[in-house]
Amino acid sequence: MNFSFLIAKRYFSTAKKNSITNIISWVSFFGVLIGTAALIIVLSVFNGFEKLVLDMYNSFDPDLKIESKEGKTFDVLDLQEVLSEHKSIEYYAYVLQEKALLKYKDHEFIANIKGVSEEYLNVTRIDSLLVDGVYFDNQSTNVAVIGSGIAYYLSVYLLDMFEHIKIYIPNRSSNTLLNYNTAFKQSFVLPVGVFDVQPEINDKYIITPIKFLQELIKKENQASSVEIKLKNENNYAIVQKEIINEIGDKYVIKNRFQQQEFLYKILNTEKLAVFLILFLIVVIATFNIVGSLSMLILEKKKDIKTLSSLGLKDTDLPKIFFYKGLLTVFSGTIFGLLTGSVFVILQNTFGIISLGEGNFVIDNYPAILAFEDILIVFLLVLFIGIIASWYPAKILVKRILKPVA
Repeated sequence: MNFSFLIAKRYFSTAKKNSITNIISWVSFFGVLIGTAALIIVLSVFNGFEKLVLDMYNSFDPDLKIESKEGKTFDVLDLQEVLSEHKSIEYYAYVLQEKALLKYKDHEFIANIKGVSEEYLNVTRIDSLLVDGVYFDNQSTNVAVIGSGIAYYLSVYLLDMFEHIKIYIPNRSSNTLLNYNTAFKQSFVLPVGVFDVQPEINDKYIITPIKFLQELIKKENQASSVEIKLKNENNYAIVQKEIINEIGDKYVIKNRFQQQEFLYKILNTEKLAVFLILFLIVVIATFNIVGSLSMLILEKKKDIKTLSSLGLKDTDLPKIFFYKGLLTVFSGTIFGLLTGSVFVILQNTFGIISLGEGNFVIDNYPAILAFEDILIVFLLVLFIGIIASWYPAKILVKRILKPVA
């Protein structure tokens, strides 16, 4: 074993208990430990919240979504052959969307009507998001499931079978927009279910059979998009490229990340910001090692001169204190990673920290331990520790040896 490392190990494990140098060394050790543990815990909580939010959106968003580049709608027959013959596609559903004014008794609300084909239930897990009522069957036409936000604003009561939601859609082909009788296309639907995903979705969508909407706006065989469920969702990138090559430049196809691009950017930005703040704290804690090593070098001044006189090379002397600093950082980092990981496991098992009283989807803070987070934290803290250990070991030892030379 390296002689310099053996001496460094001895300094690390047999320091004087009452020495101020030893106290500062322990402060450095616990600073690295606590900072590293905090990084792992906070990153894991962010992972948990990210998965929770994205799972809720993913239950409403398909694996892939095809839209027309030009125009609001397209003929469903244009994509029928490609979609039906692609081996990686498990289900696909046609979707037609229109903005409309909804009226229920004395309440009014503007929302998006999402007309969907029969396979929509297989493409998404919309039935698992229902908090009241049922999903409509394939034979129904003038029925709808509505977002919980819309149900709240309209004060919809599902058990009232004699009250319908009236729908008004602007008649873009009408030349007499000032005439109320011709300015809007009108119809009605019976609300049979209420779903709950996220506020921005709950306040935005009402889902009906696509035939109902096609007949209302006179766009038979037309769709705004195609929503696709893959047999293996992990192959989305490959399938996305294959479909693009087959359908040409007239269409654009989006995966889950692209459908919620802004949301992913927000989540990643918040996680990065918190990581940088906590990492700065770890850097400050790690650089306490500069002070502890400086004091140790001054304390061991006689030992340094003695070892130099005994023939230890000048290049090996700084390594003693460099290794001592690394041992402090390495041990603090390892114990910090273990502490953070154990806390995350206990949080998932027993729910140590709860979200408190309130209308939350979950009771306790979610946390997911990711290997890449552990690796990144370990490497970064170790890198900062190397820098913090190198300076006093190299500079101060050289100054102590200078008179001897």
